[in-house]
Amino acid sequence: MFKKATLCVVFMLMGVVGCARQVSIQSPDGTIEMCVQTGQSLSYSVKMDDQIILADSLLQLEFADGFIQDNLKLLSYKTTAYDQTWAPAVGRKARIRDRYNQATLVFQEPAGKQRQFSLICRIYDDGAAFRYFFDTSFEQKLILHEEHTQFAFEGNPVAWPAFLNSYTTMHEVVSPRDQLCRITSDDIVGLPLTIQLNKNRYCSITEASLVDWAGMYMTRYGKSMAWLESEPVQLGQTPWGFDEALPEGTDTLRIVVDALGSNAFDHVDIVDLKVTLKDGSEKWLSDLKPIQAWQGWGSLKMDNSVEGNPLTIAGVVYPKGLGTHADGVMVFALPEGSQRLSGKVGIDSEVNQQGKAKVRFYVMSSKDKSDKTLLRTTLSRLNHNPQAVEALTPHYSPWRVIQLGRKPADLLNSDIILNLNEPSKIADTSWIKPGVTSWNWLSCGGDMDMALLKGFIDLSASMGWDYALIDDGWYRDGNCTKPIEGLDMQALVAYAAAKDVRLWVWTHWEALNKRMEETFALYQQWGIAGVKIDFMSRDDQWMVNWHHNVLEQAAQHKLMIDFHGCYKPTGELRTWPNFMTCEAIYGNEQSLGSRTNDPVHKTTLPFTRQLAGPMDYTPGSMLNETRQSWSAQRPIKTLGTRCQELGLLIIYDSLLISMADKPENYYGQDGIEFMKHLPASWDDTQVLDGQIGEYVVMARRKGTTWYLAAITNWDARTLQVPLSFLGAEKYQVTLFEDGPNANTNSRQVNRRQMTVQGQDSLSIKMASGGGFTAIISKLE
Repeated sequence: MFKKATLCVVFMLMGVVGCARQVSIQSPDGTIEMCVQTGQSLSYSVKMDDQIILADSLLQLEFADGFIQDNLKLLSYKTTAYDQTWAPAVGRKARIRDRYNQATLVFQEPAGKQRQFSLICRIYDDGAAFRYFFDTSFEQKLILHEEHTQFAFEGNPVAWPAFLNSYTTMHEVVSPRDQLCRITSDDIVGLPLTIQLNKNRYCSITEASLVDWAGMYMTRYGKSMAWLESEPVQLGQTPWGFDEALPEGTDTLRIVVDALGSNAFDHVDIVDLKVTLKDGSEKWLSDLKPIQAWQGWGSLKMDNSVEGNPLTIAGVVYPKGLGTHADGVMVFALPEGSQRLSGKVGIDSEVNQQGKAKVRFYVMSSKDKSDKTLLRTTLSRLNHNPQAVEALTPHYSPWRVIQLGRKPADLLNSDIILNLNEPSKIADTSWIKPGVTSWNWLSCGGDMDMALLKGFIDLSASMGWDYALIDDGWYRDGNCTKPIEGLDMQALVAYAAAKDVRLWVWTHWEALNKRMEETFALYQQWGIAGVKIDFMSRDDQWMVNWHHNVLEQAAQHKLMIDFHGCYKPTGELRTWPNFMTCEAIYGNEQSLGSRTNDPVHKTTLPFTRQLAGPMDYTPGSMLNETRQSWSAQRPIKTLGTRCQELGLLIIYDSLLISMADKPENYYGQDGIEFMKHLPASWDDTQVLDGQIGEYVVMARRKGTTWYLAAITNWDARTLQVPLSFLGAEKYQVTLFEDGPNANTNSRQVNRRQMTVQGQDSLSIKMASGGGFTAIISKLE
């Protein structure tokens, strides 16, 4: 139903339109304002509640033949107001309101080619977004080298950046709390980038409707800020050494390990790494606990290689140092009085291939002050290609989105990303069915036989789950249409169908790309429900287009899609509802070898990565451990309580929930009844409360039944949660909460029941690393 909206657009003119200097447009509720400056240069700023969110920030495009010129002429502008409610085929809500004010500004260069383009600004009550439009009057072919969009923040706010440092990435990193100024001009930071401006202002920068364009990242505006950079090192080569005086006041060291060459990774050792203190004493960095440690594979090792062997470079064994894996980032707080840093960088002898890497060192002081932190965009590209986008006109760029809220829950409650995408291109969506699936790889690796897979199908049937996912190993030799010997796919499909379960299958993207039409047609013939596609690891323009082509062709064969080893979502779910989920997340798979997937990370994800869209975190591990009892193994052990793992099933968005454990670890376990017949698509979602990296509370409704969940970081926590979302009716609540000994026995679950209604509140008590879930059923 269309509703009339109030439009408030202010133009400050100097004479005719071509001399306009400022265009201001407000959100429908009047609380958010975006100003576009059209003077000597093109720029914008954003305010919320009359407080500056983004100071004046440059908008600039770099084409193959140079930059768009300054002193652009504003030829025309058009304003529209929109307010409509639409119904997603699947997702977090049954109905979504799309309400905004929009201004379209048409510009022309004053000289030269006098090219024309449009800047479209759309302002919602929960954020601002803008994009470019290039019609045929611009040029027939658009060749873009870079999109220099600035984001100017006053001071040095708190942020949760995802340091990727490569365009060839699966986005599997953590986003620890940091200062925004710690982003350097050498960094490539993934999106969404969430920022706390003050205690009542939060924003997150990302993009929406990424179609026929290169993916967007963030970096710092300006020249390189690296303090020291190693020479490229390779296997068998004598290590590169250094011994340098630290700048006065240095208290933080960030080490960035870059992969070089075609192998795109390597085992890097930083040996004899130490600081010399003011009193002449020395401190090994391998004796310190890092503030942050992320790498492309495995986990940071102290005094051993990444594979746990003695640190060995060119045949020489070193007793002290760091064993890491490119790409990677490590951050250390240095001892007080640190004056010099010394060490050596090389490739560990355990590597069986000729790879290259280099290491960058950044030195920082917590006392550093900044009046402004200026970030800018950088576009993905393959193999350092100077060209990021080549497209025929007419053509739209993706939306650049500044999501806004007065508290963290506001960001997570927002629908702005979906609203900025095009309506569904699939006319009949009745075959698209979100659900829960058993999954063999995380618990069993590449083991593959009929009996094992039937066991996972039996698990799904007993739990009321819709699917069973057969992962890597079911085919060989790069042919994803021919099962391995002894595996009868059609017999498995029939076995599953008899139990009201359907199958998903995994494939490497390159194997699929060789024969996509043939493969999808065969899978449809077999009766496969969906395909998990893996290892793309890119979001250059070609790969972005490939993703959309997959969704379109899969829809023609009524196949749902799970992208793994991929880039972040940008709202594709609205246009292609067969897009069930995607990875681009530091998820439960990381628990195979790292303890970084901890409750702090889990309570950060909803306010960072999840803002972009559904995420294939693969929850559901039943081997829940304390900080003291955790160890790396397969099946994985997870840090946090059983109730926290149950809470993830509700809090994390995914239309295909891949359960992490093997069948025998589910049967007879505490809390197992909560996992049965679990929805994956919802009629309503309300984020009730939360703080980034601390806790989150969420309620979701399916039909007349509500599901309530909460998780906390390592702090034990008691929360009072109002139940006003229930209304006046009475409900029966079945609660699953951390048991009295959950701090030492993470798998202990306390189950109880009560009757409640909307005027009541629930007291939620969570252990360290704990959680809470409840099924709230309406009483007749």
